[in-house]
Amino acid sequence: MNIEKEIEKVGPSNSTKTSQEMDCETAALLRAVIRPVFASAASWASLADTLREKGYRLAFQSGRMCLMDRASGERLCGLRFLDIELKDLVRRMGRPIVVAKGDSADGELLRARPATGGS
Repeated sequence: MNIEKEIEKVGPSNSTKTSQEMDCETAALLRAVIRPVFASAASWASLADTLREKGYRLAFQSGRMCLMDRASGERLCGLRFLDIELKDLVRRMGRPIVVAKGDSADGELLRARPATGGS
């Protein structure tokens, strides 16, 4: 049985749980599926696209990069929960393009730099 094929059939959970609420089996399954996505990503855009296909996205909350559920907008976990270091991702793919949102170090990850319009 291929675990990734089984997970793709199910898709993201309709009842989103944060890392603090996950049972150990769900946490292990999430790590098993998501970590290879980060490991194989060649760019922030490709990482964002692959996560989008799986029903997830990346965002910053309180200054920390988090994995978010696209459908609910809920935070699932931080990179530390996945045993991934942001500095390692930055070293490999460069700095992410982030647009600030709100007042508490929150932000959205962009696939590409916005076009600058000159007059």
